[in-house]
Amino acid sequence: MKRMWCIVLIVLMLTIWVDQTHGDCFSIVAGKDATEDGGVLFGHNEDNARKFVAGLRRISRLEHADDERLTLKNGFSIPQVKTTYGYWWLQMPERDHSDTFINEYGVAIASDNCSSREDKPELTDGGIGGPDLRRIIAERAQTAREGVELLGSFVEQYGYTASGRTFIICDANEGWFVAVVNGKHWVAQRVPDDKVAIVANTFSIREVSLSDKRNFLGTSDLVAYAQKRGWYNPTNGPFSFEAAYADPQTRASQGNTHRQWSGLRLISKEPVPPPEEEQLPFAVTPKEPIKVQNLATVLRDHYENSPYEQNDDTTPAHKRHTSTICQPATNSSSIFQLRSKMPVEIGCVWWLALWQPCSTPYIPLYPVMNEVPEQMGFGSFIEESCYYCTFSPEFGPAYQTLSDLTEWVNEEYLTRIKPIIAMRTTLEKDFFSNQEPFEMFMIDLWKKDTEKTRSLLSQFNHGAVSRAVGKALYITQDTSQEVITLP
Repeated sequence: MKRMWCIVLIVLMLTIWVDQTHGDCFSIVAGKDATEDGGVLFGHNEDNARKFVAGLRRISRLEHADDERLTLKNGFSIPQVKTTYGYWWLQMPERDHSDTFINEYGVAIASDNCSSREDKPELTDGGIGGPDLRRIIAERAQTAREGVELLGSFVEQYGYTASGRTFIICDANEGWFVAVVNGKHWVAQRVPDDKVAIVANTFSIREVSLSDKRNFLGTSDLVAYAQKRGWYNPTNGPFSFEAAYADPQTRASQGNTHRQWSGLRLISKEPVPPPEEEQLPFAVTPKEPIKVQNLATVLRDHYENSPYEQNDDTTPAHKRHTSTICQPATNSSSIFQLRSKMPVEIGCVWWLALWQPCSTPYIPLYPVMNEVPEQMGFGSFIEESCYYCTFSPEFGPAYQTLSDLTEWVNEEYLTRIKPIIAMRTTLEKDFFSNQEPFEMFMIDLWKKDTEKTRSLLSQFNHGAVSRAVGKALYITQDTSQEVITLP
């Protein structure tokens, strides 16, 4: 009997471990007709564990020779294009699949691990994956759709190296989910303009209509291949990409389905039944026009006021958000506010929270391509041309300070989260209330002097970061700190 209980305990521990390994990232996209400002909103939590270093980099627009080639991380090279665009790159050098980008055209890219059941992948020249696909999109795409088509063409030509992934590619007019399987199969679905869609580490694209080119793109033999492998039988009903291609264990993981459900229930106009009762929808109609603040609420969610909230006395306070949307493993949280009715330098705002967003504020950054805030870079200098070179990354000042803040909060979560909420609420309220008059001034200045506008936007970025860092230092050190105000 004692041996039996040991076996049961081991099985339970393995089940919990498997479930937690699937909780890697989380993304949410609101179409332009679903938002208050008429632009696309794209939110993303990057969850890898706090030990991994990240830094914000700027890569310039470059011109290339006709015979130049781009060397991928696996050592294989592909033809380079004549011009590569400038972009901001939130890089995690120790993680191949965790980088986030926004380029000079306002095309934003991130991704979520979504394991597939593919075990016989076809790869050419070693395949393509890691940060290569996202970087190529940032360098070559002027629109989200163009980015989707580029990604698909590379997957079909070379094959994708990892088990599976959903890339999220957005601009001011469209948001796309691109599901990629190990090998040469992929499918993309456009988020309807009036809806909000979510993915949480398992494929969320289900019924597919490749004849509808406006809303779907993908490999032509998607259905035929699934039938050949025995993953889909037409007699069982309409084809579902998710049911056919997703890893069965991953798609049933509560760490994934509960996070998707919780995000949907916070946004949806209609009640969303839990995943144990009904299959979750790809997208929902929101109950109100979506703002940055709505996405921040979702990205900070710990299942509060839901059946899945871990609020019993037996759960340690710091673990009550371990497998939720916001969790201690969150390295960064991004909200891309993408609007087309103003210059891209003003219309695109990257609201960036370093580490778990419940403990740190969202800082508004205008990704002008002349520089990034120094405090958000790596602690050591890195050559701009260094893509995959070897270096020892270290936290920049902002990352280190906000990492200390996050650690401080988690030591006594229930008591320390209260002043943090008050701090970030006050700071963000100030950012939001000043955004419109600040941008109106910048738009008017842009018509007269674009370079001065870019310079002032860069100063704003530095000031916003400094202000957030100052607040964090004040709280963690409990001493009077000089807080730098916005320019």
